[in-house]
Amino acid sequence: MKHFTKSLLFLLLIVSSSYAQTTSTKFQSAIKKGLVLLDSASGPAGYLKAANYFERIAQAEPKEWIPAYYVAYSNLTAGLMTRDKPVQDQYFDKAMTAVDQANILSADNSEIYLLKGYIQFMKMSVDPQARLAFMGASAESIGKAKALNPDNPRIYLVNGQNTFYTPEAFGGGKLKAKPILENAVAKFATFKPASDIAPQWGSEQAAALLAKCN
Repeated sequence: MKHFTKSLLFLLLIVSSSYAQTTSTKFQSAIKKGLVLLDSASGPAGYLKAANYFERIAQAEPKEWIPAYYVAYSNLTAGLMTRDKPVQDQYFDKAMTAVDQANILSADNSEIYLLKGYIQFMKMSVDPQARLAFMGASAESIGKAKALNPDNPRIYLVNGQNTFYTPEAFGGGKLKAKPILENAVAKFATFKPASDIAPQWGSEQAAALLAKCN
């Protein structure tokens, strides 16, 4: 009887492990498919399609932070490509909701805090005079991201980008942005993502913006 119980437990462990591996493989494949959608997106509609796709994964996998992160990133990018301010603001709001959900699922995550800081800065940019508080909130979020992982190249990309587009009269401009973006490019050169589905965006963006500083 004791031998039978041990055998049964061993069998259950094998089945459980096999199920977990299958689920993980399906999840990874689903995220990779969404990343292909992101890579091929060429306008707001394309990024919204990606956002909707990742939203379905987030609903199916409520304990995983990665889908919510990409929902936020997709909506942010859709907003960046939209000129209609009210519509743009709606995309940024959706991005903020999703990144906050990702933060709940994965606390103290440099990538999440960095994306949140990026979204907060863009929320401010919709109406700078009325939303200066978002500037401080953005700096705080990016500061947390840097404290958690100072080697995250997206920190320096977003900092450099924010500096680049801030008027010189307010401490920004190309000259101030250049060394920050140089650091971003250097860090991207040695950056190794945590996995195939972990955030990897920003390298081309950093190089293109740095070229505008010369």
